[in-house]
Amino acid sequence: MVFAFGVLLFCLFPSTGYSGKQNTVKDINKLLKEEKVQLEQLKKKIAKREKQLKSIGKQETSVLKTLGQLEDRLKLRERELRIYHWNIKINKKQMGSLEAKTSKLEGQLKRQQYVLGLRLRALYKEGGMVPVKILFSAGGMSELLQRFKYMDSVMAYDTTVFRTYESRLKQLQAERQTLLKVKANLLTLEKAALSKKDDLKREKKGKSDFLKKISGEKKYALRARKELVASSGELNKLIARLQEKLVLGKGLSIVDKKGKLRYPVPGKVLNKFGKHRDRKYGTYIVNNGIDLKVPGGTPVRAVFDGKVLFTGKLEGYGNLVILGHGEKYHSLYGHLEKINVKTGEIVAEGGILGTSGDTGSLIGPSLYLELRHQGKPIEPTRWFKVAKR
Repeated sequence: MVFAFGVLLFCLFPSTGYSGKQNTVKDINKLLKEEKVQLEQLKKKIAKREKQLKSIGKQETSVLKTLGQLEDRLKLRERELRIYHWNIKINKKQMGSLEAKTSKLEGQLKRQQYVLGLRLRALYKEGGMVPVKILFSAGGMSELLQRFKYMDSVMAYDTTVFRTYESRLKQLQAERQTLLKVKANLLTLEKAALSKKDDLKREKKGKSDFLKKISGEKKYALRARKELVASSGELNKLIARLQEKLVLGKGLSIVDKKGKLRYPVPGKVLNKFGKHRDRKYGTYIVNNGIDLKVPGGTPVRAVFDGKVLFTGKLEGYGNLVILGHGEKYHSLYGHLEKINVKTGEIVAEGGILGTSGDTGSLIGPSLYLELRHQGKPIEPTRWFKVAKR
């Protein structure tokens, strides 16, 4: 009987160890740590740019620098919001784990309460005389001693049962308190995230208003164009430095695929290559490449096999990738939201370089595409199939 009772109690006291998805939480914590590092770097970059803008003083404010500052502030808000979302995700996982744990403990305690209730009722009915009856019903001294040992074991077991019940009850109370704290913290995080969303909306509106100002007011539009010409000069210098860095093995030449290349993104050409007269302001614009209208987040693909010679930010071009294709041919991809390749990497034709965006763009989400030979811009559309993918 004692053995059967022991087996029953063992079944009612399974291991309380809880195995949550720790790897997932660790992954989230790692991402959270990376976001925080990037956030601090971005804050330093914004502070540095603000100093640059202040140093200009009463001089004409740089349109492209101001745009870059607005983009950095927008990125800062987006990163802050992502950090809140990661924290919310972690808290929700903790809450789910705690709820499962408390539910499990509650079930165990209910079963223990039932068994203990039966035990106590049995003792109450016998008026506490069970041990006496068992001892005095012994047939001899040997059996009496054996029954003493039996009673001692039963009492020790009962003590263990009651103490385990008490311990688990305390554990349940502690888990409930922790759960309440996590829920309160989650509520605080969600409120803060809503506030950050409002900040993000304001930053987006600030950038949108600034772009409208550039397109709507002649002095800002002309200033922006002047700065873009200067940025184009910086790009020329960069290409000149990169000319000597490219060494590719033998293979199909990009020249062999002239007229057969595929566009890096599907999209309508917004601004054509070459010199054009602006009807609105009566001035001339020189485009060294073309702008393709494309939604943000679209994969941007390499037009031909090549080596990544440059990845980074350049005023007027935003996030930029430059590929070298051999024979002094280069392709340039600007206004990217995200860059997925690293300098020195070899990329196959059609390989994803990043995603489209509006960084450094005065016309919204688009991809700036430029082809160069011997450092000079060349008309790109002749190199591509008429049907864009």
